[in-house]
Amino acid sequence: MAAQPPSYKTLASLSRMNLLYQLQSRGTMTVNDLAEAAGLHHNTAREHLDRLISEGFVTCAPQPRDSKGRPKMLYSAAGGVSTELGSIRSRKIEAAQERADQLRRMLPAGQAAVAGCAGPAAQRQLDALDDHLDQAGFDASIAANREQLHLRDCPYSEMVKDHPEVCGVHYRLIQGVLEQADGPLRAVGLNLVDAPHLCVIDVVAIPVARDDEPAPSTPAAPRAVANSGNLPGASRPGH
Repeated sequence: MAAQPPSYKTLASLSRMNLLYQLQSRGTMTVNDLAEAAGLHHNTAREHLDRLISEGFVTCAPQPRDSKGRPKMLYSAAGGVSTELGSIRSRKIEAAQERADQLRRMLPAGQAAVAGCAGPAAQRQLDALDDHLDQAGFDASIAANREQLHLRDCPYSEMVKDHPEVCGVHYRLIQGVLEQADGPLRAVGLNLVDAPHLCVIDVVAIPVARDDEPAPSTPAAPRAVANSGNLPGASRPGH
């Protein structure tokens, strides 16, 4: 049996997915608050958080305080542009670009030109996203119109049956990867067309504002049309 990719092993744990869900939904939290929300012992929660941190899905920082003593650690779902040199997230983005560049160099000239036609910033995002989805175990492809991402045969389908909120966690991870790679592309909609066999992510390119123009706003709340149970923002057909 082929070895599962590393991120899949991390995300295949329901406890870790629950911790991610809490952080994505509620924002920055302490380990004790997270443990209580997820129904875990705080030592167990800390072990799971360490694993999520090692994969770049969660960040932690000491709580600012004026008094002496050991500060509490605050945990957050990773998001925003990855600007810290040498951070786990920036290393993963760089590694994804290197692997994609190597593959493009192996393609015939015409195919390589097509593969890299998205522009450097968008291509960096696509490389990072492709690497994330591959490491997470997804079979993903970009539609011909380059406005949709197709995810087939979800490797987490058994987990989703009883915990449909897992779909939302993965969707927000995809949004985070695009944000961290810093480019024009944004994920703005999740459509569970035939879950778990086919899910579609809508992707748009946000125009880059000139120096004399205000920055364009990020798209509003994502659209979600699907049979996704408790997935935040989604609805079943006919409901």
